[in-house]
Amino acid sequence: MAQNGKNRKKKRLKLGTFTGVFFLVSAILYLMSTLFLRTYNNYLSSQKQEIEAKIAELQIANDAVAVEVNTLNNRERVNSIAADKGLRLEQNNIITITKTSGD
Repeated sequence: MAQNGKNRKKKRLKLGTFTGVFFLVSAILYLMSTLFLRTYNNYLSSQKQEIEAKIAELQIANDAVAVEVNTLNNRERVNSIAADKGLRLEQNNIITITKTSGD
């Protein structure tokens, strides 16, 4: 009977040790994952800001190009260039093409 009591104490000691080690490992893993996730979140935030800056830059460039296209596409400008080259308008040959909303 005395040996059974000693074996039980050892099992309790092993269970307590296991619980302590398990808690310690869990705490270390929690801290590591928290640090990793914060670092990764900061990285993603910086990437997002860089992409948003590039989008803004490209949007400004697109707007500038759209203004230039509208300027170059002006009917009076086209007619003046044609007149400088010696071309003239004949009403019989003029075909008007309009944009449709489906395109």
